[in-house]
Amino acid sequence: MRRLIVPVIGLAVVLALSIPSFAQEVNYPKAEIFGGFSISSMGVASVDPTTGLPTTLRNSFWGWQGSANGNLTHSLAIVGDFGGQYKTVAGVPMNSYQFLFGPRITFRRPRVTPFVHALFGGAKLGTGSFSFTDPITGLSATIPGASSTGLGLAMGGGIDVNMNDRLALRVPQFDWTPMHVGGVWTNNVIRIGIGLVVKAGQK
Repeated sequence: MRRLIVPVIGLAVVLALSIPSFAQEVNYPKAEIFGGFSISSMGVASVDPTTGLPTTLRNSFWGWQGSANGNLTHSLAIVGDFGGQYKTVAGVPMNSYQFLFGPRITFRRPRVTPFVHALFGGAKLGTGSFSFTDPITGLSATIPGASSTGLGLAMGGGIDVNMNDRLALRVPQFDWTPMHVGGVWTNNVIRIGIGLVVKAGQK
């Protein structure tokens, strides 16, 4: 994992230093607030109905995503990114949350604003309470919900289509979001966010 993270951060720094000076002619806001829909696709442990062996099935979890970034310069911002996704799998309600922070490199143009970032923080995986009925005895039991919190990452970026000086449409933000929860790395997780960006103030 460290071998991957270090080159990503290095690439972000190089891109920031290589942004041409004429980009300074484009005005930029002091802060940007994003809110919208989120889709997280991850592998969930399951059992193959044919062989009865353990396997991993990919499921899409739907939810929300929001972020706020303060722009330190024309191209560099500090971001706080939060999200939550939900789905019921085999009768069990499942949820996933992310709370991440880090630098974002932005390439501002009059009509579009591409960006890349490397975010670090926490991830939380959990299940809600659910009822189970034994098919043999007919007895029912309620299983309480449980959750576990660990390390979360997000490597990716996106494109904002500028509607005017105050609003933009993010279409989309795409992140690879590995997480280390419960002592296990889950690497096959991607997250997509689509929504509205509100810009506050101008520099």
